[in-house]
Amino acid sequence: MGELGVGFMNILEALQWAEGKLRGNKENPKLDAQVILAHVLNKGTVFLFAHSEDELPVKNIEQFQRLIDRRVRHEPVAYLIGHKEFYGREFTVNPHVLIPRPDTETLIDLAKSVVTTQSLIIDIGTGSGAIALTLAAETGRPTVALDISPSALTVAKLNAENLKLTHLVAFFEGDLLTPLLTESNGESLGQHALLTANLPYISNRQYEGLDPNVKAYEPSLALISGIDGLDHYDRLFTQIANNRHILPLKLDIIIEIDPSQKLSAIALIKNHLPHATTTVHNDLTGRTRIIHLTM
Repeated sequence: MGELGVGFMNILEALQWAEGKLRGNKENPKLDAQVILAHVLNKGTVFLFAHSEDELPVKNIEQFQRLIDRRVRHEPVAYLIGHKEFYGREFTVNPHVLIPRPDTETLIDLAKSVVTTQSLIIDIGTGSGAIALTLAAETGRPTVALDISPSALTVAKLNAENLKLTHLVAFFEGDLLTPLLTESNGESLGQHALLTANLPYISNRQYEGLDPNVKAYEPSLALISGIDGLDHYDRLFTQIANNRHILPLKLDIIIEIDPSQKLSAIALIKNHLPHATTTVHNDLTGRTRIIHLTM
């Protein structure tokens, strides 16, 4: 199929054209085409099937063609339409933040199970705010969201406003726990804290072989973490160990890792936090993805 014309074309014909263009992407060209056209029309995907014979206005055809051409170049659908669903909520995303993944919902399920009425939730490397805002919404507990990227925090704050959670979540810019530790002035942060962290965990070598959808478009700042992919967690555990007197006596830490890092991550934890108890949890595909530390 060639380029879309700007004459008469109905929804079904537009979808067939787009699917043909996207077939070489090796993903789900049919679904991608449906999601993108639904976005262009500001409708749900069900609308497309109920109105497959409806003719498209020229302006919609042109916009759809531009977005499909970008998708052919592997730009993620979430960036094209500007949002991604996570744990039943819509989050604004752009190239300044990683796109939330379904596997991270495993972290949410586990985190919810350890939150108490005394818990302070601290999300490190918050990105779009998907973890912090989801936990705030699900538990009603006060939450601190930290990120080194001011552009990422702009997105997270927008999501807090959209989800009406600004009263529960405070945002701080800085490296790992540094801004929160500075803000505390050496005073304890309460009886219990839940620390969540989905920090960069891709090694330099893994990054070279990443899917073009990820490598070419998602922020490398949020992906790469040194030779073994654990540089950020190494620094985080060092911070926790050095500031244990400020952090609550009862502490739960839940992190996301690459499945290949299970043994090296546990060894890193034992080195920095020898008294922590660790348990590992699998993601939706049955691979090790989450490590839970209790102190």
